Amino acid sequence: MRKLVLAISMLAVAGSAAFADPIKDRQALMKERGKLAGQLSKVVKGEEAFDAAAVLAALQALQANAEKWDTEKLFPAGSDKG
Repeated sequence: MRKLVLAISMLAVAGSAAFADPIKDRQALMKERGKLAGQLSKVVKGEEAFDAAAVLAALQALQANAEKWDTEKLFPAGSDKG
């Protein structure tokens, strides 16, 4: 639980920074989404016990991640060749 709270606070700080390297930034956002989805899927599959606070924190982190997604900044012209 502490790790999840720490991750959310780190996201808030990271979200304030401009996208310096669009390829690395979008990869980081996608990796974070995958990690959060993995945490949630374990609960859905019954591999981990349901913890409402942990699920809520993961969903809030997913929302924060989605709010950082800016297609124009993350996919500028020429960044497809990375």
